[in-house]
Amino acid sequence: MALFPTFYEHGGIALHSWGLMVTLAFVAAFVVAHLRAPRVGVDPDRLVPLYLVLTVSGMVGARLLHFVFAEPGVLSADPLAFFSPDRGGWAFYGGAIGGTLGGVAYATAKKLPVLKLADVLSPTIMLGYAIGRIGCLLAGCCHGGVCGAPVRGTLLSLPHGDILSVQGAPFVALLFEPGVGVGSLRGQVLFPSQLLEIGTGLLLFGLLSLAWARWRRFDGQILAMLLVFYALARSFAEQYRGDVVRGLHAVGPITLSTSQLVSGGMVVLAAVLVALLARRGVAPEQPFVPPDPDAALPGPTGPGGR
Repeated sequence: MALFPTFYEHGGIALHSWGLMVTLAFVAAFVVAHLRAPRVGVDPDRLVPLYLVLTVSGMVGARLLHFVFAEPGVLSADPLAFFSPDRGGWAFYGGAIGGTLGGVAYATAKKLPVLKLADVLSPTIMLGYAIGRIGCLLAGCCHGGVCGAPVRGTLLSLPHGDILSVQGAPFVALLFEPGVGVGSLRGQVLFPSQLLEIGTGLLLFGLLSLAWARWRRFDGQILAMLLVFYALARSFAEQYRGDVVRGLHAVGPITLSTSQLVSGGMVVLAAVLVALLARRGVAPEQPFVPPDPDAALPGPTGPGGR
């Protein structure tokens, strides 16, 4: 089930929509971070290796979290499944955790301002998240549960599915063609969870960007805001997800998804960050100004030279 799983295919070589959008997500996030880093006194050229570290550690974390919680027996039976693109999936929270650990380790080793960079990167994570969810929409993964609202009509028809209008909330629904792409519900009208998460990502990108530009009171504040706001938004969205592969866990009388469990930990972590960092304030920042290459050139010499 998918709307548009393959962007381009020729001669047996395919460019899949999910992979394309995830690539664009990384690029967009890093471009924005590159443009904003000078404001907090960081030479953006020093961040290029950091982008590679974030990408690799993020992808490793995304795979690990998926296998550990959603398919725990796969890696123990066949460790090479970790490297197989046709097996398993990717978990956003795992990517965020893995990327954060890798990024903090690299920034610390290179004596970069960890908290200031965390605040710079936090809004861009949500931009990348929104773009990545477009890939999920096109591929049919991370889909919603069955939507019982009556269908009114088709808003947009794509090669392997439709975006529908429905009577009452949620007003928009998705219908995926059976037998195409990935997913556990086929040929049924589904809640538009991908569209909800795309909107959430864009909204949080704008809000966190505004907070970073105008409302910072201490280093690490934007990171803490991201942890809380995304945790709340993700826990809400999980109620409307219908893909069982993400992992479900019984906690007393209730059932929580892996992401809801992790969200609880993120809120606790945010509270710890605020408690530890709020009184420190914002460390002095001197905007980075690239050296003028002409200033290093020798002046004219000889008669008339000054």
